[in-house]
Amino acid sequence: MMTKRQYEILEHLLHHEGEFYSSKTLADLFGISVRTIKTDMKAIKQFSAKQNTFELQTLPSKGTRVVTENSEQAYMTIESSKKQMNQAIKKQQGDRTLTLIQLLLDSTGYVSKYTLFEKLYISESTLYKSIHEVREKLKKYKLSLVYKTNYGYKIEGREIDKRLCMIQNDMIYDNLSPYAISENLGRIYNIVADAFIRFKYQINEQSLQNITTHVALAVHRVKHGNVVEMQEDQDIMDRIEYKISENILNHFLPIYNISVTSFQNETILLTQTILGKGRYWQDNELRSDINEFINQAFILIHQKFSVNYETDETMKLYLALHLIPMFYRIRSRTQLENEMAPEIRQTFPLAYDIAIYFSILLSKHFDLDVSQDEVSFLALYFNYGLEKLNLVNFNKRVLILTTLRKSETVLLRHRILSWFPNQISEVTFADSNSDDYDIENYDAIFSTDDDMDKYKGGITKINIFPDEKDFDRINLAINGYTSIKSILDKFDKDCFFSGSLSSKSQVLKQLCDNASKKYELPDHFMETIEAREDISPTYFGNHIAVPHPLTPLSKDTFVSVAILDKPIRWDASHMVQLIMLVSVEKNNPKAFQIWHYLSNLVRNDDTLDMILKNPTYEAFIQSLTTSLKDAF
Repeated sequence: MMTKRQYEILEHLLHHEGEFYSSKTLADLFGISVRTIKTDMKAIKQFSAKQNTFELQTLPSKGTRVVTENSEQAYMTIESSKKQMNQAIKKQQGDRTLTLIQLLLDSTGYVSKYTLFEKLYISESTLYKSIHEVREKLKKYKLSLVYKTNYGYKIEGREIDKRLCMIQNDMIYDNLSPYAISENLGRIYNIVADAFIRFKYQINEQSLQNITTHVALAVHRVKHGNVVEMQEDQDIMDRIEYKISENILNHFLPIYNISVTSFQNETILLTQTILGKGRYWQDNELRSDINEFINQAFILIHQKFSVNYETDETMKLYLALHLIPMFYRIRSRTQLENEMAPEIRQTFPLAYDIAIYFSILLSKHFDLDVSQDEVSFLALYFNYGLEKLNLVNFNKRVLILTTLRKSETVLLRHRILSWFPNQISEVTFADSNSDDYDIENYDAIFSTDDDMDKYKGGITKINIFPDEKDFDRINLAINGYTSIKSILDKFDKDCFFSGSLSSKSQVLKQLCDNASKKYELPDHFMETIEAREDISPTYFGNHIAVPHPLTPLSKDTFVSVAILDKPIRWDASHMVQLIMLVSVEKNNPKAFQIWHYLSNLVRNDDTLDMILKNPTYEAFIQSLTTSLKDAF
């Protein structure tokens, strides 16, 4: 693999295609010795020999030059190879960071830097760079890396947070790592399974595997002298789940001579984990408290968002069934990760904001810290409720035959309902391999199956992820939307800025100032925008941010736009250049539909390119019109 400097030398030769460069000239250009440049050129020639888009030619007394038939293709070849190099470097750095964390976590005291040099085969400069990455990684888990002169490095923090770090970074099953868990997972799995069988306690395979992982990690940590701190919920010691946990851990922990209190704490933690995976609905006291909380929360959501879930008993049940195990996950530091969180934020922005508000109420009432990934799961429930609310007073019924599981139909349902919100009263999904449906009960029938020959006719093929052609097919039976103008009216010229701003705070102030001159806004409007950012940054994807209040505040719906000359940092991970401050009017649930059209804009790379190349209000409106032309 070539180095960064070697790529730079090759790119220089390509930029000056046909010109000869001697080793001395190249050495002077790049500030290195002739000997080093000759070593670099050897690596470059080996790389070039494997390519067919360019060739290196070397002549005595002249030097080396690059010759191509198509310089653009040559540049593409080099860029592709550089990308692979950067990915490999990033992976190598990431692997080294995790290995360093594993080594430190498995040490009971300080580890000297010389020990780290020896065990990781790295230099002092590489270690210091890795130390910085370790500190950044540990922040997520409320852990800190401390250094003591003449002693070395040590990770400090709660044991339960250390275990969470190990689980979420897949440290326990990495067979290539000398610091991975060495416990006999097969034996642990059998003991765990036997315990549940002995107590006649039903549990699914996925939960059984998760609990096996928990036990394996607990055994590994206790063996190295690391036990969990005092656990809350001492009252759960009378539960059957506690007896199961005690039975399991009695097979492993006593040989390590841990105290009675430490064994009890480990047992309580495993009990909480089981309750987060299993028959949590038997907790009558918690169930009653949650039901009362949901009723009060729905009243407040109705007041804030003008969205009424109060009469939806099914929604309340589904949400309660999700909340109880979530509580136990939070207490045991095993909150779920959600890889679809960014997609959920973009696809269901209103539901996500309601979920944020709901989680704030949860935190205040139950003293719980709900992660953003868990908030994303809650958003799916609120979106389900929104879909049901949007169906009121409409009359079309649609049947979709599919092999998708129910949990996999969310995006398809969302797309169809967003395409035809004023016509559909019901979207039903049925197993395409079953005959358990009556076609007479539906106005239109579609299928996601590739094999359409098995149907008798009258059923239209659509894709799992519908595109423009699918829209046309569905539109034959169900008409869609109203006009583009109703959306464009929300983008007033007085609320448009194009120019140079250097920080997020400057952008928000500019957007709020422009809006306040045009619309009647509360005095604390900008504070609510900043408060929403503090909860979860509003980066929407594609170098676009969409700041907004958590709940509706203004009398009018509007979008205040800023197009910047250069990107600015919006959060720790993202740069933005197009910012759209969105304010939805109070007491009008239908106004929230503007989010759907903005999500179309975010996903359109071509539209964004046009906006940035010509950052004027007129060009922006034209680009927006183009992006919406197929939605109406």
